[in-house]
This record gives sequence, C-alpha cells and structure tokens, in this order.
Amino acid sequence: MLIQLTILLLSTTCAIGNHFILINSALSDFLVIKGSPTGWRIVNGTDANIEDFPFIASLRFMDSHSCGATILNNNFILTAAHCVYRYPTSLLSLQSGLTTISSGFNAPNVARVSKIMVHENYTGGGGYYYDVAVVKLDTKLTYGPTVQPVVLAPAGNATPENAPATLIGWGLDKSGGSIQTHLQQVNIVVYSDDECEKIHAQTGPTNRKFNICAGVPEGGKGQCNGDSGGPLLVNGVQVGGVSWSIKPCTVKGYPGVFSKTATYVDWIYKQVADNS
Repeated sequence: MLIQLTILLLSTTCAIGNHFILINSALSDFLVIKGSPTGWRIVNGTDANIEDFPFIASLRFMDSHSCGATILNNNFILTAAHCVYRYPTSLLSLQSGLTTISSGFNAPNVARVSKIMVHENYTGGGGYYYDVAVVKLDTKLTYGPTVQPVVLAPAGNATPENAPATLIGWGLDKSGGSIQTHLQQVNIVVYSDDECEKIHAQTGPTNRKFNICAGVPEGGKGQCNGDSGGPLLVNGVQVGGVSWSIKPCTVKGYPGVFSKTATYVDWIYKQVADNS
C-alpha cells in the first residue's frame, strides 16, 4: 500500500532504513513505501475569523506557512513534532493575530523562533506517537482580541467519543491543492477509540493513549497538508493536534489522526515552565 507523508524539506531523494522517499520540495509530498502513513486548506471548509479562534497561529518555514500552531502563552506555542523536528530555529517563525496570512520576511505580526522542544520519545513513523513540540519565541506576543492562549484538555481526559468537533487551519483544500491564505474551519466528528484503532490497524497503527481520530464517515471533510500541528476543538477546548492522515486527503473510510492533548498536557506545561 502506497501512503504519502508530508513534511518540509528541500528537493532531494534519500533512503531512510528500507524506506525510499522522494522529496519534491518544501511543503512536499513524500511517497513512502513500506513506511508509516501521514499527511496533513482544510478540505471543504468555510471561511473563519481570527477573532473566533485567537489562539491559532501560522508556523512558517523559510517565511512561508508550513504548519498550524496554538498559542500557549505570550512566549510559547504548541505544534506537531514533525513540523519542527531537526529544523534550525533560524528557518522558523510564527505569524499570529491574523485571519489572512502572508509570506515574506517583512510580513506583519511575525515573531522568530528561539528554541524548540520536541518530545523526547518522538522518533517519527509507527503511527507518529509523541508527535508534539513546544516552541519558544524570541519576542513575546501582545494579547488582544486576535491573540489569546488556547485552553488545553486536562490530563487524563477521556476521548470525547462521537462529539461534534471543529478543525481550523490554513492547509491545502485538497491533495495537490494550494495553501489557503484565509483561515478555514470545518465541522467533523470525533470517532470512538475502538473505531480509531480498528480503522487504522494496518495504516498506523493508532493507540488510544496517544491518538484521537476525527472526520466524517463519508469522507470529504478534514485535514490536509499544511494543517499539521493545528487544533482539533471540542466546545472550544483543544483535544487534539493534527498529526497524520491517509492520502488523498479526507479519503472515505479513514478519519484524520490527531495527537491526544490530554496525554501530553503535563509534558507541554513542563516545557513552558522549564524554559521560561
């Protein structure tokens, strides 16, 4: 089974173990053979406003959008580990407080990155367990109507099975599509832990301790490339962060996979405390 993996790297071809990977470009598709699945405009979303989601931000690689992120406080953000793993801080930045994002070195509301804390157990592959990272900014954000901290699910919180959820971000509108400059949102549903593990038994696998699945049974709504690290919200609380999905984006029968926030929340706040 051929499964695509999305990440940010320069054009090249390489081999990792027995996985041969063709890397097309920044924000490229990796075609992985015998590898673990992943993937990331939100598909079939609608326009959203930053005032309704003031904790969402755009993580940038080489001054262009690459992943979603959420604001933990005015000096730290939360994203997916695969968005920043082994990346130099000098190539990363954050754009916050805007409904419409832009690229370029002189774009507004941009803070540079000073430090990256990837979960120590993150290795990539294998369902992408521990796919979380905390990033420190070199300048503090200014709180206001469009910049506020996110509320994270508490430690040990059970998966909100069958609950309506909202996904937000600036990712592709479809596999092979383009980054959306206007913030998007889409309403989906959280799957049960049993369903999540059964559906992705061969494509992940997933584990209820580390993952949450969300989407719609008919497909066609959910995450795509560029949404990684962005939040899955239930009643305004972040219960997950975009980790991976089967390609093409939002294919029927395979909900998107998220890192389970409740599992990592203590680790997240420890990184903030230890690096403040």
